[in-house]
Amino acid sequence: MTFNLEDIISKYQRSEIGSPYPIFVIFVIALCYWWKSTELENPSGLPIVGRKWYELGNGKARQRVRDDCLGIVRSSLQKYGDAFYLYTDSRYRLILSGKYVDMLRNEKRLDFITALADKLVNGVHGFEPMEWMTSDKKILHAVTKHSLNRHLGTFIEPLNEESDYTLRQVWSDESEYHEVMLKDSVWKFFGQIMSRTFINEKDFYRNPEWVNASSEYVELSALAGYELRAFPRWAKRWVAPFLPNCRKLQSLFKHINVLLEPLKDRLDGQKLEIDSKNPLSFLHQKMEGQPDELASMLIALCLVSYDGGGELFTHVLHSVFTNDQLIRDLRAEIVSVVGDKGFNKNTLQGLVLMDSVLKEAMRMHPESVLLMQRIALEKVVLPDGLIIPKGTPLLVSGCHIIDASIWPDGDKFDGYRFFKIRQNADSSTNQAAYNFTSTSPDHFGFGHGSQACPGRFFASYMQKILLCHVIMKYDILVTIPEEGAWFQRGYTHVAHPGLKAHVRRRKEEIRL
Repeated sequence: MTFNLEDIISKYQRSEIGSPYPIFVIFVIALCYWWKSTELENPSGLPIVGRKWYELGNGKARQRVRDDCLGIVRSSLQKYGDAFYLYTDSRYRLILSGKYVDMLRNEKRLDFITALADKLVNGVHGFEPMEWMTSDKKILHAVTKHSLNRHLGTFIEPLNEESDYTLRQVWSDESEYHEVMLKDSVWKFFGQIMSRTFINEKDFYRNPEWVNASSEYVELSALAGYELRAFPRWAKRWVAPFLPNCRKLQSLFKHINVLLEPLKDRLDGQKLEIDSKNPLSFLHQKMEGQPDELASMLIALCLVSYDGGGELFTHVLHSVFTNDQLIRDLRAEIVSVVGDKGFNKNTLQGLVLMDSVLKEAMRMHPESVLLMQRIALEKVVLPDGLIIPKGTPLLVSGCHIIDASIWPDGDKFDGYRFFKIRQNADSSTNQAAYNFTSTSPDHFGFGHGSQACPGRFFASYMQKILLCHVIMKYDILVTIPEEGAWFQRGYTHVAHPGLKAHVRRRKEEIRL
């Protein structure tokens, strides 16, 4: 038999032209994919905001949300009312207005951990800490509840000591103004201080290599995770090796494991009693039988403790140090309240102007414009009759928190806002309602109800102690980029990495 290439090519050309079946099959597959991607259980007949009728696939809908989530949510609330479906990063989610906050606050059938697992990049190499954040073993929750919250007072002195140390390391004692990158500095502060909190081993929490690697992981994982959320869940692990940030994250996580090997060996060689005052000891005992996962768990603790915390503190600094009067008043309060007594529970609670500043910074700069993420574990019917089908992911709009619809001049930062509310409140009013750690339908950056952030009390201590050191020990001139101090990345609110500051050491009025 002779082989004739021209005959074969001619045969296939005739087949392609004469047979409509391949084209028909491709058309049917594309139609099925499009139909499946539009499938949405919507028993309440809510409006659906996402793909235009003429668009094939959700790529453009996703990009619109990435470019202007805040604008889309605001306009959709005005146009459609209190509930609608929005195509976000990789799927449709139910978006609710602030009127639903109290309805959801203690609803156990709407679960935060399940929703977080749905959002995070679980199952992809390099993202192993994410799996511990959403583990049904709830080890992170146990560390926060039984170690940090139960023994808050024991962490005051370590936070105080490490705040002083990291400021000297990062900003120095130089008395002349010198330029620093503000956000980068804050990440280093938090990396150092949280390492001291979770690893009570000086060889590690004072090791710059560990501090830099852990803080870099937290920042890089946010970027890599944001990129991966554009892909369906089944495709993430296959796409990750081709994305530079994901490859870098995998390499960084491997390096972190190597850095922690001596610590793991030391812990494995000791018979430690469970000491809830020592987070590392408490964590190691809780992870009995899984010592190899120590790096994942420590990084998971870093993720939940200084990702949002570092962003918030950056916003605090660029907001406060552009108001000279506010700085003077804060310094006067620190001198008056902390004075010779130093830091303790009473003095930290007595910093009411500083508490107001922190609460206002979180109001103006929440971690996300869509908060209280949940997934329905079963069908839920809310008091107003809204039906949430099982498996529905949902978020609550926080747009009203950052505009003037609730708070007077709400689109402007006012560090005195909650301080004045306290002063003008009726004597029968519960003053604790205005605390930085308190939540309400009008201020739920920490969430609200039974699933609110359990680490917010420790966060309050840390933010106040570090801020006292910064305010008393440094003069700061902040330079805000032309694009502004912050920007939206999807529905995440991000401090601008280009924020700069000129800092110099000053002589503090009191010794901290």
